[in-house]
Amino acid sequence: METNQMPYALDAQALSQLISGSKSFGPLTINYHIDLSVPQVSGNATLFGVSIGSILINTQNPTVSLGGSVGFGKADLTLTANFAGKELDYDVDVEAVGHTVYKGSGKLFTW
Repeated sequence: METNQMPYALDAQALSQLISGSKSFGPLTINYHIDLSVPQVSGNATLFGVSIGSILINTQNPTVSLGGSVGFGKADLTLTANFAGKELDYDVDVEAVGHTVYKGSGKLFTW
């Protein structure tokens, strides 16, 4: 086998349908993966590196809310997918030691 040959078929079209990334708001991190062929958004949220929930959004369930407390911090998060508008919106409230670290809303990403 030549070294420049791939041992498996690469489907560029299928790969172009997958998008992954993360966004942090202070100690809150949102990890997301979108498969445009479904379409579906999955992922998780962590606060200070500790999981506070999983995300699964699709056309039948376009909004997910989760939150939790870890040590001296807490976070509330709502994500809403607009599949027709090709965007994922967020509403986030993060506090640590009783003080607001981040509170806001906007577009997490567009595709």
